[in-house]
This record gives sequence, C-alpha cells and structure tokens, in this order.
Amino acid sequence: MKKQSEALIFSLIFLLGHLLPVAGLSTGPKPKPRGQRRKQSSTSKYQGKKGKNGLNLGRKVGIDLTRTDKKGRISDAIDCEHFADCPGCVVNKGVDKVDKIKSAKLFFSSTFIRKRRLDVHEDNIVNESFDDDFYKVVVPSDLQGWRTQAKLAVAPRSSSWGRGCTLGLYERGTHSVLPIPRCKVHHPSINRAILAIEQATEETNIAAYNEESGDGGLRYVQCQVDRSTGKVSLALVWNAEALKDTQPALARLVKALQRTEPKLWHNIWCHCNDNPGNAIFARNENRWHRMAGLEFVRERLPIGTEGWLYFSPLTFRQGNLDGFDVIARDVAKIVPGGSRVCELYAGIGMLGLTAMVYHAKQGNALKWVRCSDENPANPRCFHRSLRSLQSVGTGLDSRRKKSTNEGNFMTLGEMTRLMESGVSESFESDGKKATYMVASAKDALLRGQALGAEVLIVDPPRKGLQDTVLSELSKPFNPNQEFVEDKDFLSNDGDQVNWTNDVKTLIYVSCGFDALTGDCDHLLRSNAGWMLESATGYVLFPGSDHVETLAVFRRN
Repeated sequence: MKKQSEALIFSLIFLLGHLLPVAGLSTGPKPKPRGQRRKQSSTSKYQGKKGKNGLNLGRKVGIDLTRTDKKGRISDAIDCEHFADCPGCVVNKGVDKVDKIKSAKLFFSSTFIRKRRLDVHEDNIVNESFDDDFYKVVVPSDLQGWRTQAKLAVAPRSSSWGRGCTLGLYERGTHSVLPIPRCKVHHPSINRAILAIEQATEETNIAAYNEESGDGGLRYVQCQVDRSTGKVSLALVWNAEALKDTQPALARLVKALQRTEPKLWHNIWCHCNDNPGNAIFARNENRWHRMAGLEFVRERLPIGTEGWLYFSPLTFRQGNLDGFDVIARDVAKIVPGGSRVCELYAGIGMLGLTAMVYHAKQGNALKWVRCSDENPANPRCFHRSLRSLQSVGTGLDSRRKKSTNEGNFMTLGEMTRLMESGVSESFESDGKKATYMVASAKDALLRGQALGAEVLIVDPPRKGLQDTVLSELSKPFNPNQEFVEDKDFLSNDGDQVNWTNDVKTLIYVSCGFDALTGDCDHLLRSNAGWMLESATGYVLFPGSDHVETLAVFRRN
C-alpha cells in the first residue's frame, strides 16, 4: 500500500510538471517560449568552468567561451536590454533550471526508467529520491553571443510604401515585428548585419512584404556566421516566384549591402517564396539563387585543428555551433573505437565525421561510417568535408572525379540533377570508408544502411523517430540472421529482416524532449534488450525553455 501511494504521488508530481507550463502557470519568471532547433554522457570527460550557483559553463578547445565581468568573475546572466519584451528568452538567469529540464530530471529518475538503467541494473540499487542526479545538465557555450544563425522577420520601417524595413522577431501571439538590434545572444556579426540591412533597405527604398495585401518584396532574412572570419552568409527571402520577378529591387539592395558593409558578407543568396503562410523557405527546389560570394561556409571540425565542415543555406545548421561542437565531441567519445557506424538524420554528417576523425587520431579507426538524410544538397557538403580530411589519417583514399565551378550560379534543382547524373563532386574511397545516401531514415534502413553496424547514431527532428525506425529498433535480436554489410547478400526476404540486428549501441541526440520520452519508453518496453546507459541535457539555447538531450542505449 505504501509503494502504491508513493507511485501515485510521483505520478501526480510528474503530471503537474508537464501541465503547469501548458496552462500558462510555469514557475519560470517569464514564460514566453520560442521555437528553437539542439549530456554529455555520464562517461564523458567534458570539463567546464563553474559560475555562480554551480553553473557549468562549457569550453571549446582553444576558445574561451566563458564571460567575465570587469573584476574577472564569471557571469551567469544574459543581461539583454530586450528581455522584458522579446519572446526569444524566458529566463535571464538560471538557464539550466527551466521547466523542460525539471521535467527531464523527473522523467529519467522515474521508477520505470530506473529499472531499465544500466547503473541501477549493475548496482542492483534503486534510489527512491525524486531526482537521483542521473540526468546531468551542461551549458556548453557562453550565455552571450552564442547564436551564429538567426532567422528574422521583416516589417515596414514606416507606414509609407517603401522607405526601408525593420528586422526582428514576432511578438508573442502576433505577427507584429519587435526589433532586437542589440540582442545579447546574437553573435555580434548578426547585429551588425541587421543594422546594415535596415540601412540598405532604406537607401534603396525596399518595401517589406505585407501578408494582408500580398504586396512588397523582402519577407525574411537568415544570417549564418562563419566563426573563423566573422563574416555573414546572408539569405534574403523575397516575395516572388522566380528570380526575374525580384528585379530591379533585389539587385539594388545587393549592391547597397556590398557598399554599406563591403567586408561583412561571406555570400548573399536570394530565396524566392511567394507562398502564403508562415513557412520561411519554400520547398520548391528551384527557389535558391546565389547572388554574390562563395557557395559554402566552412567551420572547423570539432576534433583537433584539421578538417572542415561545409555548410550552405540549403543545408541544416545548428543555431549554436559552439554548443553543438561539445555534443559532437561527446558523441565521438561514446562511439567504441574500431566499430562500424551508421548515422541517420545526419544533415551534412557532422556527428559521424567527428567520430571518424576522433578515433583515427586515437589510433583505433572506425571500420566505416554511413550517413544519410533526405536533403539532396547535403552530399556536396559531406564530400567536401571528406576531401579536407585526407591528412588526418582516416584511411580515406578519395579521388576527385569532377567538380563544379564554385563561381557559377546554381539552384538546388541544378545541384540535384548534377548529383543524379553523376557529374557533381563525388568521391570513391577504398573499402567505402565513408559514404552518404540521400534518403529518409526509414528508406535508408530498408536499403541496408545499418546492416553490419554496431553503432547507430540518430539525430531526428522535434517529432522524434519515424515509426519504421522505432519499430526496427524494437525488434529482438535474431541469432539466425546472418551477419552481412550489404542487403544483396541477405538470404531471407525483406519482411523477415531485422535491419538493425547488429546494432549494440544506440546514440540518440534529441532536440524534442517530449518526443524523446515517447521513443525512450517504447524502446525500453520492447523485447529488443535495450538498457539506458546515460542521459545528459545540453542547454544549447541559453535563455529558452528548451533542452537537447544525448541518451545512450546499450544491449548485448
């Protein structure tokens, strides 16, 4: 009876932890959530400086990410002048104590999860406290200047037609744009870009898009910062179906931007989007047009000082790369050396490539890495990264077949057709050490990407794993299924295949905690033999009610 009462009390507390924020009764000082997109495992050797109240502040190799005041003390507050009105941040201090993190600690300390954790299984001890400190929380970057990618809405600067634009975020619950010209979480180059864009739109008399009438040109802007140079990759989202419909206003604006800030821009793109609704980017593959500058932004690989990661506005990039570098390094350390690795939802392959380089440097190289994702623009970035890694000792012996001229203007549709024809940049490597497949996570599994892989890395969107992926991971190990690395060598029919049969380690990087709880519950209740080894929360967007979680599952 006592145990039933304790279980009932815990269930009520856990339920209230989820319902209070939904009901607008959050205990946080300013409940204005804003959608954001990205634990270090308990075995990780990640170290950080401690600020006030024990706040764990991350450090990136070679760069001091902590912030000190004039007396040299580490600060634990964002201290932004826009905080009172801006919907972007819900807390100024205590960024590691937001409601989502409190819910995560309760979830991973629940009785059900405890009984399926390796630490409890090995020690045969179930700690009955509500929070047994299993779920570690890390703040992997500074509290200011961490955002190196920003998407901003555009509004008229005045009531008159034209006369320039103002940039900012939508006020909570409205489509009224709130200017945030001195946002403290923005990289300084983004605030500098905002000022330059507003000045250039006023100089060239650019009209902002009016969603009621459908008139006007500039709708949104996206700024991505090259951290090595501080330059900005700028995407101008224009209310037009085709590039010709943006002229001559767009051409005047680009020239004004280059004249106003000649050394700020890494490149300038136009994205044509005349679709109604709130989607910033249209899905039509021909809507991207490079107006000036180089195609790619490159960032150092999180491991060592050799190798580059390549991004374009057409590929997914984290808003806080300093913070995600820490996650990538922790993932690399969790991957067992000498293993075969499959990465689903891979983006440009940052996690898989980081693990590959890390273990090559450790002298225990991975046998192979297979990455996949749906975006057809990803392989161009992935293959460029591979070419930059030849001196790292990864075992790659890539030979460049043919390269497109980076100076040419190219749409996403043209990139897709080039890749399908085999003319775009492609690489061969001895033993297919590192490969990329353009496919959804479901299709990649059913095409045999995880066959032979001992390690599976997943980094799904907020909605979590696809049903097929979750179903495959929930199948029990089949000892009668032969070990093969290619589906062509399977003797049984596809319906009888366990496509993740060889996976012993599942590394789950979650940007949607609610989806993670469902996936975690499903995996641990299945007959697949999964046990939870560790779970760590990363405050990747300091100030928001959001947490990225790195969960590690193992099975024999």
